Amino acid sequence: VVKLRGTVHDITERKRAEISIKRLNRVYAMLSGINALIVRVHDRDELFREACRVAVDEGGFRMSLICIVDRSVMKIVPIASAGKDEELLTVIKGVLSSSEGARNSMVARAIREKKAVVSNDSQSDPGVLFGKQYADAGVRSMVVLPLIISDEALGVLALYADETDSFDEEEMTLLTELAGDIAFAIDHIEKQERLDYLAYYDVLTGLANRSLFLERVA
Repeated sequence: VVKLRGTVHDITERKRAEISIKRLNRVYAMLSGINALIVRVHDRDELFREACRVAVDEGGFRMSLICIVDRSVMKIVPIASAGKDEELLTVIKGVLSSSEGARNSMVARAIREKKAVVSNDSQSDPGVLFGKQYADAGVRSMVVLPLIISDEALGVLALYADETDSFDEEEMTLLTELAGDIAFAIDHIEKQERLDYLAYYDVLTGLANRSLFLERVA
């Protein structure tokens, strides 16, 4: 009996190790794909759209979502997604558009606390606002990673998995690194856009300057 128990335990541990390695390999593939995007993409919307696609295609996540904080109206706005379940996405957008619902969401917590918020069992986690809808969409665990620039969370990357206990410490280390890379890319794009604007427009009037005028004449 003792020998049988030991054998079962060994097999179980080996299976867990295999699953963990498989997950990490997917995350490494996603990291590689998104970092390649960061090098070649110079448009923020394209970066968001492609990053979500890579998270699903290479990372093996059931769904991915990027939201940005719109400071002008003080709302969290979904910008890009992939692998999406339309009904679930509609529910998420509805919650984020509601002042009360948005404030209690995992997305808002990640932005407010400037740290990752994880649910490894979204069906039974009281911190998840609509566990049933996640269950219906095949989501069993999720993580919301803040995108931080200059100590300010400008948005989040949310990843949804179809297994419980999907986000362990090792995987979270890699995903946190990934969120930092995306935030760095956003910051770089915004600074480049600002430089491009200053090169052609007067900072006070917003009118085209001599350089843009001559370029258009040419």
